[in-house]
Amino acid sequence: MKRKIAVLANGWNHLGIASALKGIRSVTDKLNIDVFLFLSFAAFAQSQERNDGEDAIFDLTDYSDFDGVIIFSGMLNSQKTPEKIAKVIVEHKIPGVSVGWPLEGLDFVGIDNFKGMFEMVDHLVKEHHIKNPVFLAGTADHPDSNERIDATRQALGINGIELKPDRISYTNWEYLTAMRQAQEFVKSDNPPDAFICANDHNAIAVCIGLQRLGYKVPEDFIVTGFDKIPHAETFYPSITTVYQDFEKIGYIAAWQLMEKVEGISHANQVIVSSSFVKNESCGCKSVQEAELVRHDFCINAYVKEMESLITQADSAAMTGLIFNGSNYDNLKKNILNFYKSSNNFKGHDFYFILDDNARKNLTSSTFPIRKTYSDKMCCLVEVKNDKASYVGNFKRKELFPGYSKGKKPKVYTFTSMHYDDNLFGYIVLTDAIDHIRDTSLNHYMIQINYNIEQYRRNCRFEEMNKALRNISNTDQLTGLNNRFGMEQNAVPILKEANKKKKRCAIMFADINRMKYINDNFGHLHGDLAIRTVASSLLKEMPQNWVGIRYGGDEFIAVGECDDEKLVVKYIKRLNETLRKEVEGMQLAYPLTISCGYILSDPSATTTLVDYINQADSIMYVHKQKTYELEKKKKEDVSTNIKSLDELPRVK
Repeated sequence: MKRKIAVLANGWNHLGIASALKGIRSVTDKLNIDVFLFLSFAAFAQSQERNDGEDAIFDLTDYSDFDGVIIFSGMLNSQKTPEKIAKVIVEHKIPGVSVGWPLEGLDFVGIDNFKGMFEMVDHLVKEHHIKNPVFLAGTADHPDSNERIDATRQALGINGIELKPDRISYTNWEYLTAMRQAQEFVKSDNPPDAFICANDHNAIAVCIGLQRLGYKVPEDFIVTGFDKIPHAETFYPSITTVYQDFEKIGYIAAWQLMEKVEGISHANQVIVSSSFVKNESCGCKSVQEAELVRHDFCINAYVKEMESLITQADSAAMTGLIFNGSNYDNLKKNILNFYKSSNNFKGHDFYFILDDNARKNLTSSTFPIRKTYSDKMCCLVEVKNDKASYVGNFKRKELFPGYSKGKKPKVYTFTSMHYDDNLFGYIVLTDAIDHIRDTSLNHYMIQINYNIEQYRRNCRFEEMNKALRNISNTDQLTGLNNRFGMEQNAVPILKEANKKKKRCAIMFADINRMKYINDNFGHLHGDLAIRTVASSLLKEMPQNWVGIRYGGDEFIAVGECDDEKLVVKYIKRLNETLRKEVEGMQLAYPLTISCGYILSDPSATTTLVDYINQADSIMYVHKQKTYELEKKKKEDVSTNIKSLDELPRVK
């Protein structure tokens, strides 16, 4: 039976994890094992909310579904995250290996930060005679950074140099912070002669900061780094650094895990050495030697620039096409159409997965966005063999629809879609090592996360605008459309009916003896009468018709209708419903209405207001007839009355 393992890592160390995956695959491909990579882009420089949204990807899955787990604990943004995951793995008795930091209950692959760093600093003292270095560290609680400080302190110590606390400065691994701190040190009363940096990114930032002040490296200051990233080799000057063989580390971690899975593990701890690499920034490598690497870099840089332009064009198209809408149905359609023609991740299987709760939130803000994943997901886009299709709903436990343990082993990369700690879903991409290495996956996720949040805000604005339109279009006393609402909702019905060569019914209703009610029982009863008639009008109104309060006690109903009998039946039901309402309320006054209606002529250019005036005239004729009948009835009663007991009683 084919196996699968989970790998947890941070994508900001893109070169390290890309190399480590290469080493892991040299084992898993041979054993036909699928790798599920859960990748966070949390960073020290980002807000806690944003990092929580990134690290949520580690809570997506049930690790008991895997044969084993590798945690790149040294890469993750905090110690709490790998410790929490390790606890779950140990509780479920899942084989696990931690790379970077020891975690209780897991096998351990460590990286010897000490050896390479010690050798490099010892070299700086003995060969370049530094006497007053500064150490630019990462964060105060980072084990790797602290081990590199300790190695530096000991290497200086055996050479009679003390690394004082005020010569250690923490950059939080931030480029601009490292640059600023270096500039402040050289402007101080006691400038250093060397900058020993906890990683290559900080070392490059220091070189740039010094160059901006007019200094040269290594002539004026020596600068060193750690990690041996490609830019360290191609930068001017190339950076003297320490090399960690992540490909070897990944290979060892994968073998160690599989031995544990098989129950034949012999060692639960392996330490991989680091090595010192001489370059131009300490003065040990000539420009001519370094140019060979830069030559190849320049060629590759052009290729990457052209590919980046294509990616940027795709990103712009994604922003313009997909996320300028403001309703969920448009999102589904637009995003599918985009990926049918997109050049993003061509040749890779790709899944765009929306969390069910996020879908509800996009539909209505009454559903709050969640900070944990739902049990239900929706695959808006599945790209297989460069063909995009909509899949629909599936259970979160499946991770993505249609997974099958095929003959060819793959790496499935999972990254979180979110804004701060509000989760939208995630994407899945197969065999994405190159996209991790060149940071295009990171850039894609930054873009898509921003776009989804912007789209979500569009939905909220549209919802608010709709509510405001409803307020401006709605009569507050009855809930019917007012005259503004008539223009927005009733006029289009007539126009659409004319376009389809169909007729519309325009019914006009007016409360009988409204002045009598107001004058004798007060305006509160007048309002009650208006609300009661409006309620009856709405209860019996045919589907897709629009009800309007046209004036004080005047009402209109408009709707498509080719059969006059339907209008007659509606008016009859309306009067009957009103009669029952009035009987139940036991009002001290009669409450009736007079109605008139007209059917539109699709071939005419008559406006809705013209039809309303015609229906009003017809209603007035009915009202006059009603008054005449009531007057005649009263006369008949008065001429035949013989006692007070014979006076009519108003129920």
